[in-house]
Amino acid sequence: MAVARDPLPFDLVAFDLDGTVLRRDLEITDRTVSVVGRLREAGVRVIVATGRHFEGASEHAARLGLDEHEPIICYGGSMVRRMDASETLLLRTVPTGSALDALRWAAERGLHARVFLDGRIVTGPETPAVVRYMRRRDEPNVEVVEDLSSWLVQSGERPLKLVFVDGPEEVERWLGEARDALSGELFVTRSLPHYVELGNPEGTKAAALGYLCRCFGIEPSRVAAFGDADNDVDMLRFAGLGVAVGGMTGEVRAAADVVVPPVGEDGVARFLEELI
Repeated sequence: MAVARDPLPFDLVAFDLDGTVLRRDLEITDRTVSVVGRLREAGVRVIVATGRHFEGASEHAARLGLDEHEPIICYGGSMVRRMDASETLLLRTVPTGSALDALRWAAERGLHARVFLDGRIVTGPETPAVVRYMRRRDEPNVEVVEDLSSWLVQSGERPLKLVFVDGPEEVERWLGEARDALSGELFVTRSLPHYVELGNPEGTKAAALGYLCRCFGIEPSRVAAFGDADNDVDMLRFAGLGVAVGGMTGEVRAAADVVVPPVGEDGVARFLEELI
């Protein structure tokens, strides 16, 4: 007689991409794809929650086997859009005044800044940190302007997020200062050691995940979230089960209920295989 297994303790699983299921070579292992397929076969809803732009996020979500009509959380939570781009469900932009304050703060410190719009990036002139750390990233069209603040005022665009780029050790020195200076105006977080993201305070992964839970009628206690970086902390705390994959910082590990091996060791797949 077969023994019935207990049902899975969650109805929705949210995966960050970079450093969680997406390796440094921008590949997702077959083992991860397989276990995500098993989750979906068990009736669990699977979504991607990433800081990446929509085009990159949808490409990797398709590799995970997600249905083209599923929503994706992208731009760090500032946008929720269906994979087939048929509908944008949620959009949180950065107020112009707050964006200008942030750009002035960066310019005073000689930091490289980028403005993320829907499907494109507008950036200031490159700095050594950008040359060193950014060339390997797959990004959509990038437009370089001499003065980002002037461009923003003249264009009237509303950014989805801003990014400051600097060396990892330098970021450690000024990240707290940036949070203090821009507190209340922007959500300031780090997604990579050299990559600081700034967005609408309501444009976070946790806020976007909460929105989808309300849409789907799923309680947060029935959500599992997987992430590795500071921009995943609020999502890990929101979910009933927060899983840190490796964990870039102590704050990430402290926010999680479980810490699993890093993406290079297939930590997500190994954890879910045991759970399933």
